[in-house]
Amino acid sequence: MQLRAPDYLEQFQCLAGACPHSCCQGWEVVVDEVSAAVYRTFPGPLGERLRAALKTEDGEDFFALTDTGHCPFWDADGLCAIHRALGPEGTSEVCRSHPRFIEDYGPLRETSLVASCPEACRLLLSSSAPLTFPETETNEAGEEADPWLAPLLSVREKLLEILQGRPRKLKSRLAELLALAEEAQILLDEDNAPLLPALCRMWTGPVSGCHVAGTGVFPRAWEVLSGLEILGDDWRALLRREREPVPGAVPEALLERIVAYFLFRYTLKAVNDGDLLGRVQFALLSGLVVERAASLLPLGEALRLYCREIEHNEDNLHALVSAFRTESSLSIPAFFQTLGEEGKDLKLDLDNCAD
Repeated sequence: MQLRAPDYLEQFQCLAGACPHSCCQGWEVVVDEVSAAVYRTFPGPLGERLRAALKTEDGEDFFALTDTGHCPFWDADGLCAIHRALGPEGTSEVCRSHPRFIEDYGPLRETSLVASCPEACRLLLSSSAPLTFPETETNEAGEEADPWLAPLLSVREKLLEILQGRPRKLKSRLAELLALAEEAQILLDEDNAPLLPALCRMWTGPVSGCHVAGTGVFPRAWEVLSGLEILGDDWRALLRREREPVPGAVPEALLERIVAYFLFRYTLKAVNDGDLLGRVQFALLSGLVVERAASLLPLGEALRLYCREIEHNEDNLHALVSAFRTESSLSIPAFFQTLGEEGKDLKLDLDNCAD
């Protein structure tokens, strides 16, 4: 099996009691079936404490939070009582894996560190170098690859190449990768995924075309975000404040890394439903939202809050991606207007695409 992850993965170490935003605070702690079965029969005082905290709703086991919003096993020193007594293997699967998100795509397994974790966020923003995703290989046998996997991998590779094409202005690069995603989506919708590698090889980029009118994706994007489920009052307060990007406040290299993080995490999910364009729009909007939020907060905190609110809530993710198809203010022309791109056309004849 092939393994791929961001280049800072091996540097990650949980801050444990020193973490300023512990995942044991404000999060519902889901308990997997195996762990729940162990907890229900565990002896002694710890077993009694485990059973008292364990709740079940809609067939899902979890630990009910305390009145202070903490996991009931989060001790005063910021450490986990279960981890202290039983070691890491005694904790629930979600606790063992956080902040890692693992996606299996047949013979390929990809691991991300979600930037809602302060240390993962710090590592992502600790370098101005282009973000890379080294690949290793194990003897583990993976499942058969979906026919769309290889074509989508070629598109993601090209998207990252465009994104990291310094020294061009970043907004110009973002507009180009959106143009490529739109053309790739046409091929997917026509069930012509095998033509995607040729599209990427022959891609010469968009050129100026007709004028794109409109107000761009803002302020409508803020209204859509405000209508999603909100976890924290800090995020709600941020959404209520005026915000505009401050020129130069976010270095282009760091904004590039943020967009690369989202492209890596989400592009290949199109293998499940064919919506490549929506996920590229999500990556771009995420970068633009964080850029504006960073006019009110430090960049790391702006990114952490956004990821906490959006990436851990599947309903929020689905609603946001769906809005790209239903909201004219979040349409492709609106994105181009926000990015300062005056239209697009392609120096490409799709009829000549071939493997």
